[in-house]
Amino acid sequence: MADVKIMAQTREETGKGAMRRIRNGKQIPAILYGEKRDPVCLKLQTIEIERLLNRGGAHSILDLQIDDAKEKNLAMIKEVQHATMTSKILHMDLIRISLDKKVEVNIELEIINTDEVKKRGGIITQMINELTVECFPDNIPETIKLDLANAATGDSFKIHDLIVDESVTIMNDPEEVIVAILAPKAEEAAAAATEGEAAEGDAAGGAKAGDAKAGAKAGDAKGGAKAGDAKGGDAKPGAAKGGAKK
Repeated sequence: MADVKIMAQTREETGKGAMRRIRNGKQIPAILYGEKRDPVCLKLQTIEIERLLNRGGAHSILDLQIDDAKEKNLAMIKEVQHATMTSKILHMDLIRISLDKKVEVNIELEIINTDEVKKRGGIITQMINELTVECFPDNIPETIKLDLANAATGDSFKIHDLIVDESVTIMNDPEEVIVAILAPKAEEAAAAATEGEAAEGDAAGGAKAGDAKAGAKAGDAKGGAKAGDAKGGDAKPGAAKGGAKK
């Protein structure tokens, strides 16, 4: 990775008012620290930094040209602070680096070759967007890719499934799930089956209730018939007695 030369000036100004004046002058207030050296307050040219970031240079090695000094100051962007409602850069933290010392940086996780999975109805669910890696400054990858060309619905991928250069170490938990591919049709079928079972259960319950009511009515009818038989039996003995009197 080639160094990117960035013009910088030291600054004495501090406070909100001073920071506002610096930004109004098309510069960005920044601080440079690390490597067990004293922090240095800087001013950077807004146009240079915006051009760098727009070209995807967030992980570039910066060769800071501080006050036109000949001393080489290698650094990387540690943090960029933006305005809440706009993309305007308010402040930057820069960290000194040495090419012979490893650094930790956050790298974008890029999902590639997703067309076939989507054609088969799979829903790609991405759990994380960035990975923390450790490597030498000149070996920092632009992104880390996960290839889904041979993936199928129901598959899931973890950190240890990623393929990276041997010079790069991923610091995240190897068992952390990063992408899952869901099968929505299977989920819909399962939901439909559950609803069907519930409907059948309701129908069965209604039929049983209907049978119970019918049984109750039949019982009432039988009870009425028995009562009628009993009355008829009482009349017959009465008639017999009358005949005996004669």
